[in-house]
Amino acid sequence: MKSVLLYPPLTDPTSGYHSLSYLDTYARANGHPPADIIDVNIEAFHHSYGPAGRAALAHELRRPGRDDPFADYLASDLAAAHRLRVPAEPDVDAVVRAVDTLRDPEAFYDIGRYRNATEDVIAWMNWLGASAFPGQFIEGFRFNGPPLLNMGSVADLTDEALLGRISVPFQGYYDDVLLPRLRAGGYGVVGVNITYQWQLPFALWLVRRIRAALPDVFLVAGGTEVSDVWKYAADKRSMFEIFAALDAVVVGEGETAYAHILDHLDRGALPAGHPNVFLHPRYGVGRTLPMLRYEPLADLPTPRFDMLPWDSYLSPERFVYYAPTRGCYWNKCTFCDYGLNGDSPTSPWRQSTADRMVRDVAELSRFARFIYFSVDVLAPATILHFAEKVVEQGIDVRWGAEIRLEKYWSDERCELLRRSGCTAISVGFESGNQRVLNLIDKGTTPTRVHQTIQSMTKAGIGVQIMGFTGFPTETLAEARESIDFLTENRDLWTFGGLGTFVLTAGAIVAKQPERFGITNVRPPDGADIVRYLKFDEPISQGVADEVARAKDVLQEGGLDRPWLGGIDSPHTFFYHDRYGTAIRSVVDRTGALPVDEDAVEFELNGEFVELPPDGVLDTYVASYGIATARSLPTVGERRLFRRRDGRLFLLRRAVATHLKVFGTPATVAQAHEQMWMLDHAAASRLIGDLVGRRFVREVPLSGAPLR
Repeated sequence: MKSVLLYPPLTDPTSGYHSLSYLDTYARANGHPPADIIDVNIEAFHHSYGPAGRAALAHELRRPGRDDPFADYLASDLAAAHRLRVPAEPDVDAVVRAVDTLRDPEAFYDIGRYRNATEDVIAWMNWLGASAFPGQFIEGFRFNGPPLLNMGSVADLTDEALLGRISVPFQGYYDDVLLPRLRAGGYGVVGVNITYQWQLPFALWLVRRIRAALPDVFLVAGGTEVSDVWKYAADKRSMFEIFAALDAVVVGEGETAYAHILDHLDRGALPAGHPNVFLHPRYGVGRTLPMLRYEPLADLPTPRFDMLPWDSYLSPERFVYYAPTRGCYWNKCTFCDYGLNGDSPTSPWRQSTADRMVRDVAELSRFARFIYFSVDVLAPATILHFAEKVVEQGIDVRWGAEIRLEKYWSDERCELLRRSGCTAISVGFESGNQRVLNLIDKGTTPTRVHQTIQSMTKAGIGVQIMGFTGFPTETLAEARESIDFLTENRDLWTFGGLGTFVLTAGAIVAKQPERFGITNVRPPDGADIVRYLKFDEPISQGVADEVARAKDVLQEGGLDRPWLGGIDSPHTFFYHDRYGTAIRSVVDRTGALPVDEDAVEFELNGEFVELPPDGVLDTYVASYGIATARSLPTVGERRLFRRRDGRLFLLRRAVATHLKVFGTPATVAQAHEQMWMLDHAAASRLIGDLVGRRFVREVPLSGAPLR
């Protein structure tokens, strides 16, 4: 049975995800031919700035009446606010240069060129998203749907007009490239993996189009998001209202389920005998199977990633995801609700042996130098044994993983991890307050957290740190302890921050509300898929606004996933490997002026735009939370500047006048000459501020690298 596996938008364009490779590897090991794997996300992106993609989008933007359904989904003031982020004209040459930079093994590590490239890709995606809904894409590859798209609503997830509108940026690729390719491929099975929630609306539209083009193909979807829809659906019968175009869905882990589907279809039989395979009700097959199958890791072969389009990703090197464990060995945290977990915070704990991990990594390292352990957590003794074997065998690899903050991690053990190729780890410290940590059942202390991240940093391993505020009954003072922990130990972590607690139905907190002081636990109004729960708790909720303001001190600017600065992103790992724990000084270098004022030219990094009506600007500020809110009372005294990445800034007219000096590329020395009315020190401070806030950006002189 010839099969093809698809990975839909919208998701990380910097590397291939591992899920489809794991399925294909297992099927190959069990006698099936290799599947074709199409990363629809990256192919659709590249098609968008090619001649055919640009023509299709231009035609769509000019189409008469295309805004007729617009107001039904997006209010006019919000649409106008989002449009403020969209460049007046798309810069195709800039996005082509950006792609080249992000793939170049030298230019990629030049932080000035890197920032220019990411801004140019983001600017392109802002324009691309506006062909559907302005503001639809954030930071390039994060989905920000219109407010009337409720990802918990069956009605919204089956609204064909809405799904089609959201997918307009990729429709030209579907029509001109993907669907003809699928029709010509002779496939009997088309599988779609949906890992993230923001892929779901695009995937739902895509499977509708595939069903229309290939009415007889066996169409199946799986992945974390498919499992979450099933897990959180208030009525499980809604599953095939949402996935009506499919023949089946896979709920839970998929290796044996996928092979089961291929085995049975090869014999002309329905794949009805696997507990993780749910057939569409139209087949009339009742379920008497146990729920669910969790894969024995010892039965899984070393994953093969040779079918992914490695030359297409926006990275200079290959970066693969490897999953030697599933579930969490601690499995006690009261906020956690991950996977198909039943009565515990995560799915059952399973772990490959350290020797098996070494064999797998030795094989994978011949294909890719960077390997990320895509797991909930790794057990300390196993990591240590793995590291010893890697050093002993001289395996050349760079790796990272999420670990628990255990007292186990001495200076010597951290140094061993570094020698084995560990470049960065990510940790959930969760809170800097002991009472809250006890409520979470984290099994650690702030002192132990400090000792561990200190040992990791001393060994040269980058620490990416995550926590959150707003846990039930957390006071303002307790939240400040978390903020203070991060600020006082800023030299011991590279990237990270504090999120906000979200309650989900599978968490211990939701199951034992009285233990945590919460009442009136309830789903959001109108939720068919209950992705989170609302609750009442006066202490943490009463100080939420003040805590949010206090967390502003942790906002350092920069980028988020999928770019450098996003926790566990490939680009973040590449930079950790190149620059080690000094990575922050490299990232911050883009705000420094050159010592030689004639050495570097700077150019305007954006454009001035007309001030919109006050209501539109208010809506923009409310939507994006920008600091310009403080300036709104004096809007008339300001000029509005749109940075290349779409972010808006209200500038004093005098500052705007000086910024225009860089309307044509100018060195710092040339800018000083044009700012003759300011003394040298004041002009230097102003130019430094313009550079630091990236209102201007470096351009190379005669091909020289940026600093």
